[in-house]
Amino acid sequence: MKLNRKELKKVIYDFNSISSRLLKADYQDHGGILRKFLAFISECEIVRAYIDDCGEPQFDVVTEFNKVANSHGQLGFDLGETSKDEVANVFGILRYVVEQDVNILRIFRSYTHSTKYQDAIKAINERIFFVLIRYIEGHLTKIGIDMGLDESVNYNISVTNGQVNVASDNAVINATINNGINLAELATLINNVRRTIASDLSPEDTESINGSLELLETELKQESPRKSVIRSVFTALQAIKSTTEFSAAVAELIQFASAVL
Repeated sequence: MKLNRKELKKVIYDFNSISSRLLKADYQDHGGILRKFLAFISECEIVRAYIDDCGEPQFDVVTEFNKVANSHGQLGFDLGETSKDEVANVFGILRYVVEQDVNILRIFRSYTHSTKYQDAIKAINERIFFVLIRYIEGHLTKIGIDMGLDESVNYNISVTNGQVNVASDNAVINATINNGINLAELATLINNVRRTIASDLSPEDTESINGSLELLETELKQESPRKSVIRSVFTALQAIKSTTEFSAAVAELIQFASAVL
């Protein structure tokens, strides 16, 4: 498939939006949002290519789901030992639940002791679907790193046996470490902050966060990052009053980026 960095950023933004919506869903809305989440990752070519490369589930999903549902909390899904196994197995569960319109709460006893529906949905999201979300986040982030900074260049992207190939002008571009900053970790931490932006945050604050993150990412990739700019980004991010999850993600990013100060 062909994609440039600007288009990839849009994919990442859309994926983070639907993932965040799923993880924060009210239990009454969860089924509908789960369908939207499956539709997005099934129709997004770059994501679906990654999932397809991970193969089929390691178990018969129908049999395994019923076994967990009927275990009265004694059994949970064995998602596998490798990243490819986990992606394939969770996607298989997701597809079965949505396509067969299965009530996901049938398995809640295996993932929480609470009898509250909202707690049950939160536990299932965090222990099953979040696994798939994090792997997809990581996959998209690594592709973005390989693409570099030029948003106008088109790249050919392919996935074979778990190996992502990103090529421009018949050349494969590799991720780098710059100025002691691990670019892969930086991208992951920035995505974590974006993922935790509250849906009810004002457009101005949301724009401020995204602008600050883009500025920080650009600055840290320079040979001589400007400390004054980095500190101003820290101040801007810390000034945003949002959720505890957002504040924690910001704190983790600041701690990481402070290495250049």
